[in-house]
Amino acid sequence: MPLILFLGNSLYAEDRIGLLVGEILKGRLEAEGFEVEILERIGYSLIDYIAGKDSVMIVDSIIGEYGEVKLIEDLKSFAAFSPKSPHYAGLPEAIELIKALNLPLPERILVLGIGVRDPYSIGEIPPELNARVGDIAEKVHREIRNVFN
Repeated sequence: MPLILFLGNSLYAEDRIGLLVGEILKGRLEAEGFEVEILERIGYSLIDYIAGKDSVMIVDSIIGEYGEVKLIEDLKSFAAFSPKSPHYAGLPEAIELIKALNLPLPERILVLGIGVRDPYSIGEIPPELNARVGDIAEKVHREIRNVFN
């Protein structure tokens, strides 16, 4: 059963998008057979969640256009996105630590990035992004279904 990790930080205005989308989709995805976690964690703290899983998809904000949903399939691409999202910092290192500890590494680790303009500002989610949360959730759901079916 694939694990879908929705990441975000509720203190940051736009970075909470992963949490909001996760709350919308959790029940539906679980009913479809996915394991779902909604987390405010980064880097090494993800090891307990991803080690030993067959497939993992991480859903989180990346800098881009509001409503854009981008699939990142290449682990090498994670490093390229590090400055674009506060949650990718440490993910490549966490994967290396899993290998070094001889823990089982998932066969597939994917990132589904949700476009935001500023993942670092504290405050309320901008109305323009908030108005799109439902549509973004539907895009994310379609992408998850396309990847795992």
